[in-house]
Amino acid sequence: MGLFKKKVVKDIDGGAWGHLVSVHKIDVDTLSKEMRCVEREGMLEEGRPVTFLRVFNPLECERKGVNIKGWETFDEYPDLVLFEGYLGFPHSLLFHLSSELS
Repeated sequence: MGLFKKKVVKDIDGGAWGHLVSVHKIDVDTLSKEMRCVEREGMLEEGRPVTFLRVFNPLECERKGVNIKGWETFDEYPDLVLFEGYLGFPHSLLFHLSSELS
């Protein structure tokens, strides 16, 4: 039926928003108007549950003809990922510029 289907592309908010603004100095207007994320639940090596995030510019994806279906889309197009990181609970957070991951 799809009435309650989860959104694949999400707005950036909460701890991720604060981290990108304060640590990576992303302008709030840029963050709210030009950046979105995809998420997936997972665990760190030590077994702690986290939410992994990939931050991207949806307009750049559109320009390149990339249809965002989920997390795996960016496995095929890693050049479109601007930041990648995770949110842990209660308050751990880590984001890297995608260029730092290469």
